[in-house]
Amino acid sequence: MKEHLYRLYLEAGSPPVKSMASAMEHDDSFPGRPSKATVHRIIGSDELAAGQEDVVSVAVLLARMAGEDAEAVGRRIKEMWVAAHLAEPLGAPVNELDPFALEVHPAITVPGQESLPALPLYVERAHDRELNEAVERAGRGESVMVTLVGESSTGKTRTCWEALRRLPEGWRVWHPYDPSRPDAALHHIKEVSPRTVIWLNEAQHYLLAQDLRTAESVASALRTALTDRRRGPVLVLATIWPRFWDPLTAPSATGYEDRYEQQRKLLTGIGSHIVVPKAFTDLDLEQAWQQADGDPRLQSALTGAADGEITQFLAGVPRLMTRYRTATPGAAALIHAAMDFRRLGHGPALRHDLLERAAEGYLTDRELSLLGPEWMADALAFCAEPCYGVLGPLTQVPYRSDEAREPTYRLADYLEQQGRVERRLACPPASFWQAAVRHCTSSDDCAALGGAAETRGRLRAAAELYERAVGEGNTVVLPRLARLKERAGHTEEAARLYEAAYRNDDVARWELVRLRGLAGYRGGAEDLAVQAAHQGDTSCLIKLSQLWLESGDEDSAERLRRTAAERGGYSTFAELVRTREAAGDHESAEEFAFASMEAGSTYALSELIRVREKAGRYAEDLVARATERGKVRPVLMLARARERSGDVQGAESLLAQAARNGSVFALMEHARLRRKAGDKQQAESLLRSAVKKGSTVALIELARLREKEGDPADALRLFRIAANRESGDALAALALFREQAGASAEAEAMACVAADAGSTFALLELVWRREQTRDRKGAERLADTALRAGNAGALVLLARLREKEGDAAEADRLVLRADRSGNRFALNEFVRRRESADDPEGAERLALAGGGRALSQLARLREEAGSAAEAERLYHLAVDRGEIGVLGEVVRLKEEAGHHEEADAYTRRAARAGHIDALAVLAKLRAESGAVDDADRLYRAAADAGFHDALGELAELHRSWDPAWENLWRYGLAPDGSTSVPW
Repeated sequence: MKEHLYRLYLEAGSPPVKSMASAMEHDDSFPGRPSKATVHRIIGSDELAAGQEDVVSVAVLLARMAGEDAEAVGRRIKEMWVAAHLAEPLGAPVNELDPFALEVHPAITVPGQESLPALPLYVERAHDRELNEAVERAGRGESVMVTLVGESSTGKTRTCWEALRRLPEGWRVWHPYDPSRPDAALHHIKEVSPRTVIWLNEAQHYLLAQDLRTAESVASALRTALTDRRRGPVLVLATIWPRFWDPLTAPSATGYEDRYEQQRKLLTGIGSHIVVPKAFTDLDLEQAWQQADGDPRLQSALTGAADGEITQFLAGVPRLMTRYRTATPGAAALIHAAMDFRRLGHGPALRHDLLERAAEGYLTDRELSLLGPEWMADALAFCAEPCYGVLGPLTQVPYRSDEAREPTYRLADYLEQQGRVERRLACPPASFWQAAVRHCTSSDDCAALGGAAETRGRLRAAAELYERAVGEGNTVVLPRLARLKERAGHTEEAARLYEAAYRNDDVARWELVRLRGLAGYRGGAEDLAVQAAHQGDTSCLIKLSQLWLESGDEDSAERLRRTAAERGGYSTFAELVRTREAAGDHESAEEFAFASMEAGSTYALSELIRVREKAGRYAEDLVARATERGKVRPVLMLARARERSGDVQGAESLLAQAARNGSVFALMEHARLRRKAGDKQQAESLLRSAVKKGSTVALIELARLREKEGDPADALRLFRIAANRESGDALAALALFREQAGASAEAEAMACVAADAGSTFALLELVWRREQTRDRKGAERLADTALRAGNAGALVLLARLREKEGDAAEADRLVLRADRSGNRFALNEFVRRRESADDPEGAERLALAGGGRALSQLARLREEAGSAAEAERLYHLAVDRGEIGVLGEVVRLKEEAGHHEEADAYTRRAARAGHIDALAVLAKLRAESGAVDDADRLYRAAADAGFHDALGELAELHRSWDPAWENLWRYGLAPDGSTSVPW
């Protein structure tokens, strides 16, 4: 309804709200008499207007002014108003919610205190105040997302619960979890209405779902909900552990698939995050003592908690850790087995027989003999005992059924997290893998553990687990199992598995094509390669052509390359064009280029034109032939090449030729060249021709040209026409017109709507204007609006302006805000500028405020400047601020300086922190220096920790001196880390 009303407002020529109110006040044909303020709310506010008569009156008036059917518009708006008021919103009112339903952890109990409130007294800390500010912004009408990042039991969910109570009346909380968290979010998020809190406790369940497509869809739906002004205000409160936050927000390496782009843009572009510290500060503790008289649980935590870890104590963590640290050998083995199953991918429900069989391998023979026959029952009883009212280390999962089933157990969350850190570098014993193969019943669990075994080089265990998964109905792992079987020399079985995978999903894979070819089944190999091409993968045809070429069959190889090109392999066409042209076979090159064009791509033809242009050969005939067939892209490419070479006349001739064949873009490009040459009259004529062909972009360019020519009235008219065509750029231009007319409030409102449509240039212009007029608050407010629309450039602009004025502190504050919003380049720019301006103290101060990433960048700058000692100092500071990955740089510096023991120590530290690739990096450095034994040790440690490439690099290391090196690659490692026997 709001969108419909605003469209009517634009079509009516954006009349002043005062004149609208006056017109309705003196006309009895309108059912309502809305005031000027009410008209403004109906058109410009996101709130749902209460009075049906007022809304209908405004709609009818606008319809009359726009020349539409006023009666029909009135009926439609009335229906929309009723539907909007009858809609049942998602979620429940804030004051009706139970904190435990939102997964706030229960607290410890205190003996003799039976009538305490459900939750202990709450002590507000710095991160609470930061969250409260965000929640208050939402209460004022702004859509906001905040993610609380912290370890288990640090109070993230309780913090969110306390912040909820600051929202004004009328807000609701929606906690999507049924039938599953990602499914609930994905299916219902479009129903989110204004003043809704979307509660995403443990956000990894939504954004790191097993189905990556679902996770991506959830992230994109959340982005839409947050940026759609019609649905706002919306508040998204999320919690997550750091180990899940890091992969979701880290930019992908150049050249690699960006798996979490949507999630990263949501979490760090639109949303913000707050780190919840593990411990209370001295000031926090002082405040807690002042409140402690009202709650014996808080008193107990303040008295008993170590290192300020109050929330963990309240959740029973110290007692839990004491139980774990003092566990009997049997209980410790059980807990370690559970930790390993969880960290390697098994689901939370762990079967009794699985744990019992696995745990034996965590005990020495002596320990096992001393424990006695009932050790498992004793260990389970020890683990199940509650800790001050909260669950023990390992507890049985209750179920409601008369059906007999194997008991299952769940590891405490905190111990699960502890295990992921404490046991990160450990590879489980043989009993673990044997238990998994014998007792895992879930195909997903078998597949996940199989993957963990494969990355650790335990290829036999991986194959057995994949076989178990296939037996339980998981066909996704068939190609993985086939690869392992082929690697181990079981070619026939591998072919059978590839065939089974093909029958299951109908995906033609290169491995099966190759095996058919090597087995002499040439026709079957080619048929399958052609099918792969039909499925969009021509690489099978290319690889098979290479296989035929290596076998001496050049004719078949050429035939397959042609087939690949004909099947839509545009890059193949281009490669054939290049090779034929280079061989002097110009006729064949042209044949392939035009065949590719007929198949739908002008890439090969453009490549041929480029090659001939570079060689100084005539290419206009190729362009003419393409144009005759309705393809103008090659013309445009050649025109740009002519322009770059200084032949503007030649470029214009080509563009005119493309325009005659119907290219609107060619008209606009020609207009650009005419305008650049000073021929504004011809430029305008060309743009008008493009407008007649329906180009909104040309309409906007024409409006800008009229504005520059001093005809603002005609420019305004043209911009309005473009805005009615839903052009965000045109709406942004209209906003600037309103600004020039002195209607600043209306200009800002229109700029915000344009930003919602994806055009933020008006907001940036208004930011600059407010800053020039010393309206700093207004400038920053508009910059915040641009930020919510996904553009942090306005903050960076403000930072540059204030830095230029000499206000370095303000510049730092703004660029740090831009950095926290996901603009990864701005902070680097400012740090680099300070460093190059001989202001190392300013550069370091800003880098320190920016965190580990900025410090590591400054370290690289100083290393490039020749100061290794300064670089190492800054790398250490970066590590202290959480950028553990740069320990690898410290390792490199230490190794290059000959400090090998220190390099070893830093490598272990990096690996324990999760950067297991550091082990392989140091192994490579040692191998290059001739320390083969050290390299062998480090590669094996990397394999134990799960570094996927470690086994291949270890085999390559052995290649030069170990005659059995191939066995490493084929059969992998035994559970104890030695080379596996053939299997």
